Amino acid sequence: MATKEYIAKYRQLKQIYERELNKQIADITWYRVVATLKQHFSFEVQAVDAQKIVEGFAGLKRRYGSFTGRGEGFTERWQAFRHFYELDAHYSGRQFLEILADYLKINLDDVPRSTRYYWFERAGLSLSAKEGHHCKDLALVAFVAAKWAINRRTQPMKSATIEVLALAL
Repeated sequence: MATKEYIAKYRQLKQIYERELNKQIADITWYRVVATLKQHFSFEVQAVDAQKIVEGFAGLKRRYGSFTGRGEGFTERWQAFRHFYELDAHYSGRQFLEILADYLKINLDDVPRSTRYYWFERAGLSLSAKEGHHCKDLALVAFVAAKWAINRRTQPMKSATIEVLALAL
């Protein structure tokens, strides 16, 4: 059974989350948010850093939109985010894309230019060959790009037609 202190802190954290998002949410939504935080952030309602985690998660949600712990590939996307977030480095757009491609095991030449710009736009950054960004900011680019990489890997191979097979022989 939850204590009065736990319930009070739980409600307080919900209010903080709503304030950061600038909108009210249903209790069931908050319950799901807490479940996601517990699953991916080792979150505890009464922990000292609980408010900081809630504010950070709400900031990501506000900035990225559908930032949930559910969905296909979330764990892999989250690992990419954490990998770059924990680095202490500055990279130009080109350097980061090369490092990101290596991390995601994708060929950068296969990524359309507009897609690269989209990744940066979703993170609230601009893609510039000269302008540098800190890895903490680029982590969200990695999160968005990882979704693209996952989707690219799971696409079925197109089968060749009989005419193409005949040409190959």
